[in-house]
Amino acid sequence: MSFKFINASVLAFLLVSSTAGNGLADQKDAQVKLALDELKAEVIVLERQVRTMQETMDKNSGQLNTLVTQIVDNVNAIRQAQSRIAEGSSSAIQSVSGLSEQLSSTNQRIDRLSEQLAQVRKLVENLPKLPTFTQITPGNPDQLFAAAYGDYSRGHYDLAISEFRQYVETYPSSEMADNAQYWVGECYYSKKLLNEAVAEFDKVTLLFPKGDKVPAARFRKGVTLMEMGQQEAGRAELTALIRLFPRSNEAVLAKQHLEK
Repeated sequence: MSFKFINASVLAFLLVSSTAGNGLADQKDAQVKLALDELKAEVIVLERQVRTMQETMDKNSGQLNTLVTQIVDNVNAIRQAQSRIAEGSSSAIQSVSGLSEQLSSTNQRIDRLSEQLAQVRKLVENLPKLPTFTQITPGNPDQLFAAAYGDYSRGHYDLAISEFRQYVETYPSSEMADNAQYWVGECYYSKKLLNEAVAEFDKVTLLFPKGDKVPAARFRKGVTLMEMGQQEAGRAELTALIRLFPRSNEAVLAKQHLEK
């Protein structure tokens, strides 16, 4: 649709140019202005489409993170229930009632786990198709970010790191710069380079203290520290997140981790 309008505008501009010798200066100026206005409108529409696509991806990414966390919690609960059942098997005759309740609870958790997995599949199916760019147009920040995110989604982490870094260095004042820095951390996390991931998540807060990706970066930093065995440092990070951003989705996830 956008290209159709742009081509029509260009055609109008060429038609006006071909009649330049007719002395209709006022009409020519009016048509040129109209063609330029249409081009500007199309640019605005394209920018909004890119912004909407990114917002959709961020929203779905957040929902996926929440569902995956819930699934992990349920898996852990199931394992704990199975462990309790195994420990109590020697005295099963005296605790048949308690065993039945545990099995019933386990079955309920498995049902909930199946429902959550179905939701994850649905979210994945509804994710917008990411474009593949064989060549990035110089000076196009939206195309560069989309290419980097597409490479991350396809598992091309080294290439995505390079592109996200390029975005941060070239467009440091962009509203998506903090997002790009955050995804550098996610790339390293996916590569299992946890020390590097923590350092990159830290940069989100250091470079963009007012960015909207700060809560997500602090949450991921805290969780990663705990995965590395640095429990005290991880808990301190999650506690600070809850205190500084109490209404964020990440604060809810941080509370769940601390309760575990």
